[in-house]
Amino acid sequence: MQLELGKLPKRALIKNILSRIKVSDDVLLPPAFGEDGAVITTKGNIIVVVADPITGATSEAGWLAVHVNANDVAVHAAYPKWFISTLLFPIGTKETDIEQVMDGVIEALSEVRATLIGGHTEITDRVKEIIISGAMIGEPMVDNKYITSGGAKDGDAIVITKGVGIEGTFILARDFKASLLKKLDEKVLNEAMKLRRMISILPDVEYSIKAIGIENIHAMHDVTEGGLLGGLYEMAFASGIGFKIYEDKIPVLKPTKEICSVLRLDPLKLIGSGSLILAVDPEFADDLVSYLMKNKINSAIIGNFTKKYQKEGIIIKRNGKIIRVKDAPMDELWHFFARSEY
Repeated sequence: MQLELGKLPKRALIKNILSRIKVSDDVLLPPAFGEDGAVITTKGNIIVVVADPITGATSEAGWLAVHVNANDVAVHAAYPKWFISTLLFPIGTKETDIEQVMDGVIEALSEVRATLIGGHTEITDRVKEIIISGAMIGEPMVDNKYITSGGAKDGDAIVITKGVGIEGTFILARDFKASLLKKLDEKVLNEAMKLRRMISILPDVEYSIKAIGIENIHAMHDVTEGGLLGGLYEMAFASGIGFKIYEDKIPVLKPTKEICSVLRLDPLKLIGSGSLILAVDPEFADDLVSYLMKNKINSAIIGNFTKKYQKEGIIIKRNGKIIRVKDAPMDELWHFFARSEY
């Protein structure tokens, strides 16, 4: 049954969303019809709050919305605990569409051990596709301690986990499989689909802190819009410092490399949730990489932060050419969507 403009009707709201929420003991006032907010209790003195939308994925939007917000909490050395979402659906939305989004939300919440505590749902003629805006609240992994993206110091080693462009590779393989099959072997796309299991950086953060201690990690950032270069630029700008990286040290997974090649995309500028950037005391960088690798999280030291460059960076290409990064780049996913051939 097609739903009308405006807030979801009570029946659809209760049936498709509220009845499916599992509430943890630390939620004093859970989401309910007629309630505008939630009440939570926490033993700690510090909480971490983040907000991020999903606008570039037509499939798995609910699942991705939870994970990208959970990742934003994790980079502050915190566990995601409570999630709030605003779900905007276009005209023509059916209850099955809402159910699909909620399937993803519930699955991801279970994976990151967080609870949906409230939000807003609406059918609106102001959007053409589903828009999900989420906010995640978290608690520190280490009592009353947290990490920022702007704490990088001169000489810090830059460590990256897994590989670049993970989320973008998964989105492209999922949403454009039929078109990509004309240019790539199905095995490549199947491998790209498996990158879904890498989207969370919670294990990366947990193992990093366990390996070298929170005090030796000066800054962290996840690789989201703008890819690795966007993440590094944002860290550098926030830290009042620059960076220098080497192209041949940057891990690029095979499906990312092949999909970016046929689509003429730069993997270093492709949205990459699932990859963590760390600014680490150089004395502990090798130990960190070794520990992560032992725990089956691929990682590499790709360069360093330096005062030599102020709020910008350089890439040393494989051929020795130097490329300057003076601003966060537009994500390659947006360049791809702007084309007409797909």
